[in-house]
Amino acid sequence: MTHYPEGSPEPIDGNVEERFRIEGPVTTPERAWRLVGDTDWMNRVAGNGSVLGIGVSTQDDGFAMLTGELAAPLGTRVAFSEVWSSWVSERFFRQVRDLRSPFFARSDYRAELVPSEGGVRPVVEMALQGPGWASLVRRGISLNGMHRRWAAALQGLAKPDGAGPGQAPRELNAEALAALARWRLVSPPELVDRFAHAFSHARPGELTRLRAFVLADQWGLEREDVLDALVGGVDGGAVELFWSVRCNRCYGQLAGGRLLSDVADHVDCPACGVRSDTDLGENVEVLFAPHPSVVRALDVNFCTIFPAAAPSQQAVFTLLPGQRVQVDVPLPRGKWRLGAGGSVPDLEITAGGQGESTLRWSGDPCEPTEVKAGLVALDIQNPSASRARVQLIKLGGALPMVPASLLTTRDRFRRRLGHQVLAPDLRVGVRSITLLFTDLSGSTAMYEELGDARAFAVVRDHFAILRAVAARHEGTVVKTIGDAVMAAFFDATSAVTAALEMQSEFRAWASGLGMAQPISLKVGVHRGAALAVHSDQSGLDYFGGTVNLAARAQGAAGAGDVVWTEAIQSEPLVCGVLARIGIVGEPFARELKGLGMVRLFRAVAQNDEPAAK
Repeated sequence: MTHYPEGSPEPIDGNVEERFRIEGPVTTPERAWRLVGDTDWMNRVAGNGSVLGIGVSTQDDGFAMLTGELAAPLGTRVAFSEVWSSWVSERFFRQVRDLRSPFFARSDYRAELVPSEGGVRPVVEMALQGPGWASLVRRGISLNGMHRRWAAALQGLAKPDGAGPGQAPRELNAEALAALARWRLVSPPELVDRFAHAFSHARPGELTRLRAFVLADQWGLEREDVLDALVGGVDGGAVELFWSVRCNRCYGQLAGGRLLSDVADHVDCPACGVRSDTDLGENVEVLFAPHPSVVRALDVNFCTIFPAAAPSQQAVFTLLPGQRVQVDVPLPRGKWRLGAGGSVPDLEITAGGQGESTLRWSGDPCEPTEVKAGLVALDIQNPSASRARVQLIKLGGALPMVPASLLTTRDRFRRRLGHQVLAPDLRVGVRSITLLFTDLSGSTAMYEELGDARAFAVVRDHFAILRAVAARHEGTVVKTIGDAVMAAFFDATSAVTAALEMQSEFRAWASGLGMAQPISLKVGVHRGAALAVHSDQSGLDYFGGTVNLAARAQGAAGAGDVVWTEAIQSEPLVCGVLARIGIVGEPFARELKGLGMVRLFRAVAQNDEPAAK
């Protein structure tokens, strides 16, 4: 095993150490890393107890240390502290835990992927320390069995169908099969069958964090189809939905729950030393897991910092005060952040086709830098008088997430899972959401011409048309207000195309009503920040200036018009879509109540003469 550049925790005096070393066959870096970089799974392969609890304990020097308990023989528990955790993705990984047990004082796990012809060769070392009198106990309880099972796990990499050992598939009982049958009634059966296979064969850690978009990409399917299927699984009782709040810096999970009401308005990340405001579009992720009636006793706690549980972190180093590390790190194209968090400034990095091949960080204020993607020489130094955890993080996260604001603007979610809303006294920010308002023009004359009963039926039927159009464009009707509609969309492009289609379908439908004075539709669209709040009528509702401006934009529309704000017009994707369908935004200004003079845009065909302003 080569020398690890990240240093070492202080040794524990008076202990005897036993260790073993195993090598696996040559394989791809991805397959080898998926196995040896997942210590939760390696623990299970070895037959060791699962993690029963986890927390973060701030040490005297301010270092955030992970602590927890492991299940031990005879129903006992062993407390542990993770004193060291360092890795470079697909290169090496070291994890050191101090254990409060009469038999074990420390475990030291090391894995390295050694370049070899045709790929890499995984090499794993494990050392257990404790009092000399317990040496035979350590070997009998843990070391020998761990050695044997891990050796078999690494040899499993030679099989053509998988990374590491396979466990016998989980047997799905009658209750699980019944839940899957209900699921097939509301979602495509072929998709449900894919999930059923995963429920039988996937690792526990993979099942407790089912990410719809990740699975869709792996399976080569449309992301929205997989997301809608999982929502159907929740409705059918086969799947559970979780709202997970992530740190805005390291993208680690900090809080969450089964109801959106469980989400607080801010979270603190002890590892990064930063506070993140909760935002449904930025850091609240939608996750799924099999219902306990389908897959029982997953007992995964996401116990620690290790590569498989932190895919956004390309490299992590635990450093002593003043310690310097120099190591080569593979850095793919993209934007990255390097630093220790807290009040120490991070270095913002762009990895592309040009730039330096060295990255230096020592905690000083620094300008964003460019490096050439590929193997980068990392030179970092802990400037503080305390330990530090320096992280190289992929900006935006490494895995495609389902933002809460996307799910809550989907019609299927609101219709099927209306209970997944905020409690009356809670509110959560949403940094960017697109809101659409409609109103009927000529409704007063309609009531006089048709009478209340028939006019009410017309209003009801036009609601159905608007709901269907919103749903086709991945949006949802939040509520109706008299004969007006408020709808929400995750992105501006969907909202504008839905608005134009609403006008088109409404005109075709209204022309068949045979009214002496035809009714028409007015539509306004705006995008911006809002508060997600609870309302008795709609459950999840929106409040704030964005709501007001969207409503005012609708008020500025003439009969049959679609009007949007400058925030919509400035979206390049919106302009591109409009150009393809031959629509332009004709600018005009209007005095809006409480907002002053506002610049707006009216949809007109490219060959139309400009309307009078």
